Amino acid sequence: MNKTKSFLGAAVVAGSLLFGLSATPAFAVGSPSPSPSPTKSPAAPGVCSAKTAISNPALGRFYGYVIDVATGKTLLDVRGAEQTPSASVLKVLTAATALTKLPVETYRAKTSVLTIPGQPSTIVLRGGGDFSLSQLTKDSRSAYTAAPRLETLATNVLNKWSSDTEITKIILDSSFFTGPNYNPFWKASDRTNGYISNITALQLDSDRTNGDITSLAYDGYRSTDPVGKTGALFKKALKALAANATVVVGTAPKSAVELTSVSSQPMDFWLHHAMMASDNTETEFIARHAAIAAGLPGSFDSVEPLTKKVLESLSIDSTGLVMKDASGLAQANRVTPQIIAHLMASAADPTSTLAPLETYLPVAGKSGTLAGRFNGVNAVAKNSVKGKSGFIPGLYSLAGIIDAKDGTRLAYAMFARSADGKQVGWATRGALDTVATRFFVCGAKLTK
Repeated sequence: MNKTKSFLGAAVVAGSLLFGLSATPAFAVGSPSPSPSPTKSPAAPGVCSAKTAISNPALGRFYGYVIDVATGKTLLDVRGAEQTPSASVLKVLTAATALTKLPVETYRAKTSVLTIPGQPSTIVLRGGGDFSLSQLTKDSRSAYTAAPRLETLATNVLNKWSSDTEITKIILDSSFFTGPNYNPFWKASDRTNGYISNITALQLDSDRTNGDITSLAYDGYRSTDPVGKTGALFKKALKALAANATVVVGTAPKSAVELTSVSSQPMDFWLHHAMMASDNTETEFIARHAAIAAGLPGSFDSVEPLTKKVLESLSIDSTGLVMKDASGLAQANRVTPQIIAHLMASAADPTSTLAPLETYLPVAGKSGTLAGRFNGVNAVAKNSVKGKSGFIPGLYSLAGIIDAKDGTRLAYAMFARSADGKQVGWATRGALDTVATRFFVCGAKLTK
């Protein structure tokens, strides 16, 4: 998977995150002041209790589930079958659907320009569901490494246009996706704050106002019309050839013929980046591609039924799963710790279809959203804890795989929620790190 690492570039810094570019980003990689030292094992032989770590008030109402991957034994179960909001941990379920339904190492999204027989002055710009298609030019850098560029499409059209006929009409076709572009379970401010875009099959730089991460004017604000914005910039890039063209939204006729196209990086790159940087828009696009490959509409409504079918194929009980989106941004999403932990146990099996998922997970103290975490006494678990982190107001989460100190492989899921008169906050991240460190120290001897 080394090839995927270059796709990150400076994207994590750029803000392609769970909650974008707010002062408190959703994946917030920094930990608070050093968290308490992992508690010592109790006197009873063969037992290593996590009681003190999971009782930290900073965890609010704690949910946790830990499995010994080799034996399948449940080592810890705290509200394991109870529903909880998910935050970005939900992204691992979306990754599982993609790994199951798509040839991730070769699958790419394509943006095309088509001509229409009998209409020599009309072209179609057809989106194939590539959020990374970029408006950037020259030496500017996108949040998405080696992203295809709109200027390449325009240059190809100019070079291949053999007719003296001027382009008078540009049709923008974003019909690859269906249903609403914006989820009713998201706040309107999630878009204006840069947390997510409208999910349209044709857009540029995840619809960021300025996606150049080298620019001081970088701006993660998302518009209300990414399709129209793309069309206007494409017309401009065609220069005199389309100076007087009318730009309209429509659908390419079946007779349309491809003139040129550009393709995204492989889905494998997308998955790695989406998990590392916790990119919401990217994850929603991944879910739609997986749904279409499974014969379902590319819409929000396909996310939950597809995921449940995938879990069933993995013999994982999906009872309690509610997916209003694919990224975890919706407060109405619900998971159980045991669903996520069992999924992680499957990913920890090198023979599983889900095995690549482990390589997408951030590593404590090293990469992605965990690069700046596991500090102080928790540094003992650096490089040994892999996990997808998450945050939405009132909830923090962490789930993944741990290579414990004793050599045991652990699959785990944890959620910390404001409830029972307790509030979660910035200190909760460090408290979750401490719990994960305890799992690392205890290994196969872990107990509640």
